Amino acid sequence: MSRRMSNLASSSLTRSEPITPKSRRMRGSIVASRLVAPFGGQGHTASNVSDSTPFLEITSLGERSDGILHGKKLENTFKIGPDKTFKTAEIERATKEVLSENLKDVEYNATKCRELSQDVASKIMEKIKILGLKRYKVIAVVSIGSLKEKPGMQFGSRCLWNKNTDNFTSVKFSNNSIFSVAMVYGLYFE
Repeated sequence: MSRRMSNLASSSLTRSEPITPKSRRMRGSIVASRLVAPFGGQGHTASNVSDSTPFLEITSLGERSDGILHGKKLENTFKIGPDKTFKTAEIERATKEVLSENLKDVEYNATKCRELSQDVASKIMEKIKILGLKRYKVIAVVSIGSLKEKPGMQFGSRCLWNKNTDNFTSVKFSNNSIFSVAMVYGLYFE
């Protein structure tokens, strides 16, 4: 053990290349470390390992073979709250615009309305993304039904969320043939 430690100490003291910012490791670059026993693992034999002392193997982001981050380093922001909150008045106005633009002249047809509700929900999501709610997951649910069948409908939802940052809005729309209810949820994630 002492022979291995002295070899490591002498190799670190007699470094041939100058220390430059490019050769230094950046802070936070260690991804994983594990203790490797020379004789216990696969591929290790007594002929290729001269000492039986376990050593620490460190893998950095630059040396990863799977290339998950592709050289990009992301720093933590440590934000606890949102920069811009989920304002229901803005979301409600944007949702009303999308519903009135897309459903004003629609006649009820079950198969057509199924596809139309998905299309309207995606348009609502696009409109809300323009508002710049960063770090919010937005969920839009649009339901379309027939007025001629005189339905008795109740819509309900249950959510587990933070009352300080998360919110929702519900918007109703109707014409001579259909009714529509759009529910938009904004959930903040850190």
